[in-house]
Amino acid sequence: MNETTFSVIRRQSGSQTSSATVAFDGDQVVVEGTIWGSDGCKTADLTDVVYDADSDDLSISVGTKEMTDAGDMCTQAIMEIDYRATVTFENGLPGTVSVSHDTGGGLSPVTTATP
Repeated sequence: MNETTFSVIRRQSGSQTSSATVAFDGDQVVVEGTIWGSDGCKTADLTDVVYDADSDDLSISVGTKEMTDAGDMCTQAIMEIDYRATVTFENGLPGTVSVSHDTGGGLSPVTTATP
């Protein structure tokens, strides 16, 4: 594992959506997903990226956090937060990629993929 990037693509009011897709692009694992936040002050956060060489498994965990510039007034709407995480490998892709989300009640598996 060489480099990891994470960005929030879009935030909008919506429903309690929790989904992700995994793509393998050259030496990169690309995860695009949607996690939900409990109010308008929430945004997505990459909470953990772990590569286990023994099992050849990459685990990616995404959670929610308060936005740093949120202020005191938050809408009470559920937020759908679209994100993109990219992990670059220099010595070949992992055998398995697992993605989990934590919206406040602990980690829940979302998807598992193999190249």
